[in-house]
Amino acid sequence: MRLLSFNLFIIFIINLGYVNSFLIPTKGLNLFHLQQQQQQSIFSTNLKQALTTPPPNSFYDWLVFQKQVCLKSILNNIGGDFTIDNKDLLPGVVIASPSTSNPDYYYQWTRDSAIIINILIDHLSQTPLHLINKNSTSSLVHIIESYIFNTQILQQLPNLSGNVDNLENLGEPKFHVNLTAFNESWGRPQRDGPGLRSIAIMNYLSLLNNTQHQPSFSNLTMNNTSKIYHDIIKPDLKYSIEFWQFEGFDLWEEIKGIHFFTSLVQLKSLTMGLKFAQFYNDSFEFRLDIMNSIELLTKYIELESGFINNEDSDGDEDNEQQLLSKSYIISSPKLFYTKSRSGLDIASILAVLYTHNNNNANDDDDNDFPFDVDNGLVLTTLRYLIQDMTLRYPINFQDNFQGVALGRYPEDIYDGYGKSEGNPWFISTATASELIYRLIYKLKSNNQAIIIDQKNIEFYKEFIHSVSATEISNNELKFEAHINGHPMMIINKDDKLYDELINKLFHYADGFLKVVQKHVDNNGDMNEQFNKYIGFMQGAEKLTWSYGAVFTAINWRNKTLSIL
Repeated sequence: MRLLSFNLFIIFIINLGYVNSFLIPTKGLNLFHLQQQQQQSIFSTNLKQALTTPPPNSFYDWLVFQKQVCLKSILNNIGGDFTIDNKDLLPGVVIASPSTSNPDYYYQWTRDSAIIINILIDHLSQTPLHLINKNSTSSLVHIIESYIFNTQILQQLPNLSGNVDNLENLGEPKFHVNLTAFNESWGRPQRDGPGLRSIAIMNYLSLLNNTQHQPSFSNLTMNNTSKIYHDIIKPDLKYSIEFWQFEGFDLWEEIKGIHFFTSLVQLKSLTMGLKFAQFYNDSFEFRLDIMNSIELLTKYIELESGFINNEDSDGDEDNEQQLLSKSYIISSPKLFYTKSRSGLDIASILAVLYTHNNNNANDDDDNDFPFDVDNGLVLTTLRYLIQDMTLRYPINFQDNFQGVALGRYPEDIYDGYGKSEGNPWFISTATASELIYRLIYKLKSNNQAIIIDQKNIEFYKEFIHSVSATEISNNELKFEAHINGHPMMIINKDDKLYDELINKLFHYADGFLKVVQKHVDNNGDMNEQFNKYIGFMQGAEKLTWSYGAVFTAINWRNKTLSIL
């Protein structure tokens, strides 16, 4: 809902105490019907028909309902066989939102498109083929491969980010839906796009190779995975090799610098790209270029960038920011060290999720790649975001949910239409739940002990402060010394407290999805943001990225629940 007479409306709503009655759905679905739906593949339903049944009151039933709404809505915002409302879209074109004014998001962003297509690829890879309606599968494959075909066209367009010959054009952030360049003023270049795009397409090629399939393109020039690697993936890899050390705009399109999000997706793209270069027998020189770039970029991220402060503080109060920087990831160091921003940003958590698969406990690529979901800096970054935004957004005072509404970063002033006050975002709130579900999944699937030390204590202390003295005295917790002398708590998987802590984490993650449940509309639709005072949605309507974030979070909840 877009807000008119904003301040007066806020006062009216809050004083009369009507907020909860406006925002909480009141009608439910038949439980037996929902259980039947849950047992079926999402593709066995007719995605061309809107879900008109009111959402259920039960959180658990709502999860089933909302997952279907999210997938339907994602596909409705992509040109192809599932599109209902946007039939003018070319196949494979992903719009950020159908909103064409106030704000106009009716474009295809390189970033958003890659993220959404990767979600569809993951969904396809997780769905047993015998459970999927064949026609629906073919349609989904057609969407993905149309996106890849469109990518080759966009990669060859000169634009305001630069020329084709030197690859600078690949940093262009968005395009018109008819596959033409957007030649107006914008925050460009944005250097995360080629990384995200190549990650998505490499994931699709991995799926094809693992199932011994070839692409089904009607275009004969794109009829094998080797061609896709050489003609589409390789230019994006070259872009990251060439430009990773140069400044660009962040994923929010607001500030120019070098950003944790961008650097991590570039590193992931190159790490995956090296294996593809080897698989497709690319030249030794190109493989060497990738290896050198991986080494330099890894060193930059971990030691030189300012994302992590490795220097000892002298204890001076003036070094408060330096002390804080030891505890969480600095998203954009350029602004942090000029004291323009705190460095906290949900973008850092998104970077972690988009560069780690976490589906396979034995995946060495995932386990070796830095900043996984159990990394202390990652967890503490989320903790400090939660602490800040719990107090920053008044709607967080209204409910007893363990989770809270989260926005992008503390200093945000974009309200979805212009500049005033930042609000919670569905993307951010769902991302918090997904990170915690993935943390649990990694711990349980690897049979890992929970290790609590000075790097992650800020995240875990809320969950362990209620541990009884009896449990500690019975040696169910083991205390050891860290290599640098700091105390470390180890909770082994056989300890009684292990399952207790896992359950607390799981219910905590659920709390963030309960916030989402409260603020979506009765059809399950989501805008970009919801107002921090009254919770009504605002900003771009039916935002594709919002649906993707919630869909993925619910998927990870289901995966995690299956191993508990």
